[in-house]
Amino acid sequence: CKSLQKIIIFQIRAVQKSKAERGERLGTRAPYGYAKEPETKKLIVDEEAAAVVKRIFALCAAGNGPSRIATILTKEKVLCPSYYTYQKYGLTHSALDITKPYHWSDSAVANLLENEIYLGNTVNYRFSTRSYKDKRKMEHPREECLVFENTHPAIIPKEIWDIVQRVR
Repeated sequence: CKSLQKIIIFQIRAVQKSKAERGERLGTRAPYGYAKEPETKKLIVDEEAAAVVKRIFALCAAGNGPSRIATILTKEKVLCPSYYTYQKYGLTHSALDITKPYHWSDSAVANLLENEIYLGNTVNYRFSTRSYKDKRKMEHPREECLVFENTHPAIIPKEIWDIVQRVR
């Protein structure tokens, strides 16, 4: 039974590897600011959440750090990504806390500000695990990742992205 499990895991990894090398996104969920087109499963812009993403980048470009941005969004009662996804699409997430729908963490904001998905790029193999038994995530340097540009509509223009990366 264990050898069959290993074979299945290796087959799944082989399929994922070929998808990654073709530039297909490996994630099962659409990132905050995007939705999946029902038939093709390609990313499309979710205008409501994309407006929040644009605001986060604008706040950062104006000199606000992730903690300050998280505080602003929480005070203004902007739904956090996991609760927004739960409310709009009915999808749950391990980070979902239905008792705190407006709680933005500084790490969530920081991760969003570092994610090239908002430029319209797909970055595959950014994270991996040590083995099928050890599920801890390891982040790879960008030069070891597979980067595909313009795979879906961008939410953030390159000029704003560059400003935010310099500010951070």
